[in-house]
Amino acid sequence: MSTTTTSIDTRTDDVPATGPGLWRVGGALALAHVVMLFAAISQEVMVSHGTSLAKLQDSYGSANLTRVFTGGYVEAVSFVVLAAAIVVVARIFRRGSEGAQLGADTFLALGVTFVAATLAVGFAPGAAAMYGAQHGADIHTVAVVNDIRNYGYQLQVMIQGAMAIALGVAAILGRLMNRWVGWGGVVIGAATLVGTPFANDGLGMLWYLWWVGVAVLLLKGEPKHVRK
Repeated sequence: MSTTTTSIDTRTDDVPATGPGLWRVGGALALAHVVMLFAAISQEVMVSHGTSLAKLQDSYGSANLTRVFTGGYVEAVSFVVLAAAIVVVARIFRRGSEGAQLGADTFLALGVTFVAATLAVGFAPGAAAMYGAQHGADIHTVAVVNDIRNYGYQLQVMIQGAMAIALGVAAILGRLMNRWVGWGGVVIGAATLVGTPFANDGLGMLWYLWWVGVAVLLLKGEPKHVRK
């Protein structure tokens, strides 16, 4: 007497289902964040660390609060858009080896951290400093509150560098856009991590140049070699 056994494959596919539409959605969200961000910044007033107290009072004291706060709100919304973009991008690059998937997961975790830190530290202190400068607050207090935003920004740029490295590793190990997203992300991310204390503004702009490139590549849709 013989028996026949049937084995059931319970393994899950290492490659998530991502159609061309999802790629374009990720690219559109990533690019929308950048457009909204820089449009908003053009309406804001920012004073860097080390600015003289007299110049700080002049810049914040004469600013149009309605225009600046409106720009700040639009900028805040752009980071909500970025959060959605990060989720989609992480899903797209979460494929292939375990290392690639860990890289994408790390990018997602760092991205959420970056957005949360920016929303928590990047807006309220600057708004409070500007409002205080126009309503009788001591200028030394205004400077201290404003520097919470300035120092917070340096840490945010550092997180951006780590994000680029994580996504770059995911791209390289997953053999997906491994030039610009992969090696470009690793190189730019490493430079950002090392150089943030010395040139955070320039490196922050370099990161956004890389991010725009990522967005454009995603807008082109799923590469032929990964299509089923």
